Amino acid sequence: MPVLTDTWKCRLSGAARGAGRIIPAVLVASASIDGLAVVWRAVFPSSPPPIAAIAGQVDHQVDLAKGFAIDCVTTYLTASTTQAANLGRCFPHPDKLSMPTTPALIVSSPTAYTSQPAHPRDDVTTYGVMVAVTEQPYPTARPARAYYQIPVGIYRNASPRALDNLARVDPPPPGVDLELGYPVTIAANTALSTMLSGFITCYLTKAPGLERFITTDSGLRALAGYANTTITGVQAATNPPDNPADNTELPVHIDVSARRPDYTQIDLSYPLTLRSVGGNWFVAQIDAIPVMGDTTPTPVQSTTQGGSS
Repeated sequence: MPVLTDTWKCRLSGAARGAGRIIPAVLVASASIDGLAVVWRAVFPSSPPPIAAIAGQVDHQVDLAKGFAIDCVTTYLTASTTQAANLGRCFPHPDKLSMPTTPALIVSSPTAYTSQPAHPRDDVTTYGVMVAVTEQPYPTARPARAYYQIPVGIYRNASPRALDNLARVDPPPPGVDLELGYPVTIAANTALSTMLSGFITCYLTKAPGLERFITTDSGLRALAGYANTTITGVQAATNPPDNPADNTELPVHIDVSARRPDYTQIDLSYPLTLRSVGGNWFVAQIDAIPVMGDTTPTPVQSTTQGGSS
């Protein structure tokens, strides 16, 4: 084993002492830099990602894809040989599309929804769009609901184009039945039912006095579109307290039979939130979604074939 000379021993000892001074200095400097970075980010925070702008852009593209798909599907279904040029603005190969000499269908009530967009490619975002339309071969024929799938590409967020011809497809599968969460039946001769009857009469007909049945912040205004109304059922989410404290809320559900001025009847349902003021109940709002029960959803069995209504 080689023996270190005194000269090399001195050199190594000096290097160790130098490293001992340099390493702490480096650590201190690094910590200072990190600290300055933290302070800088606190004083000058990074701009948040443009989530709202991105969401708005996506919504714009979805609306554009759906509107364009509806336009293309209805144009093709109602086209005749004299309107072949119209298909060129939708489809990449309009010359391959067959058309009757006279329009074969009456198409109405189109709706559309899109699948998740595919990853953009060369500035093009693609959507699978399902378009539902009501078809009739002649005005007095029985309407039939039909579903068509069409892929749409949006170029640079603004320019739509069908990627292929449309395809007739099955309707979406049926959903589930959910029980509503209003287990308490309210008798017709109670003060609560009487208040609700007065509310729905003043809300749907020309009867005056709606303000007597609503809270000041409800924002409700009379519709006056019906001749008369009758409540056929009232249910509540819980038992109404006899002496409710102010601002106590109670979800209720009412079934209504309303008669139009032309004497036709229509059945309506209203999920409502009631609020107590001075010991009395008032309608605070019409709920967009009713209270749902805790029961297991029941899948609906399909009873119709695709395309029938």
